Amino acid sequence: MKECLRLQDVSFTYGRGPVLEGVSFSALTGEILGILGPNGAGKTTLLKCLLRSETPDQGTIEIMGRDIGDYSQRELAGRISYVPQEMTMPFPYTVSEVAMMGRYPHLAGYSLETEKDGRIVMDTLEKTDTLELRDRLFNELSGGEKKRVVLARAMIQDAPIMLLDEPTANLDIRHITLLLESMLELRREKGRTLVFVTHDLNIASTIADRLILLKQGRIAAMGAPGEILDIERIRQVYETGVKMITDPETDRPFYGYRLPS
Repeated sequence: MKECLRLQDVSFTYGRGPVLEGVSFSALTGEILGILGPNGAGKTTLLKCLLRSETPDQGTIEIMGRDIGDYSQRELAGRISYVPQEMTMPFPYTVSEVAMMGRYPHLAGYSLETEKDGRIVMDTLEKTDTLELRDRLFNELSGGEKKRVVLARAMIQDAPIMLLDEPTANLDIRHITLLLESMLELRREKGRTLVFVTHDLNIASTIADRLILLKQGRIAAMGAPGEILDIERIRQVYETGVKMITDPETDRPFYGYRLPS
């Protein structure tokens, strides 16, 4: 598999001090890459650098073998889609209108959307269980409903790389399962690369091909879930203990809280 994303010695500093320090990794075409770490580890800042909403103090980021700074905004939108933790719209857009925004990179100039674009939107809303919401105002939806609509918009964008920030937040167990199935389908049928940030060790262990564990802006570990998520490393990075069992079907670890008896 080819690299589609590469970071080399990326560092970023807010006023209070460094948030990312010397971060280097790559993602392969068709890979699901999870990013873990405690609060303040730099996970969301890392996604912002990949989206070019923040500019690193040093280091390089390449998307599809090209420096991220060389892309126009439309070109970058054609390479990377994004599912944020939370989202509100500045105007009273309907769900259908928000979803149609995903077609922006594929429209020539100021041309209007076509019948084909409309079919893609409706089909994707159905896949994400949001079709019945299509005429509702986006800002009036629940947090979970908004998350599913934004996922639909990112899928409609049809970019080779999808970034997801806490993708399972606000979702019930049915829609978490639907999300994970959608991620696997995007990888299997379209060869998409998915990079996601999560606090959920079990989601990370279930879906990721590789994991990156951040602590205080640095990569503490990187590798397969079974290699990275051992009890001692979790204790060191998160400064707490967990219980672990192994799924006999997948041989992947699962975690629970370790509370005092």
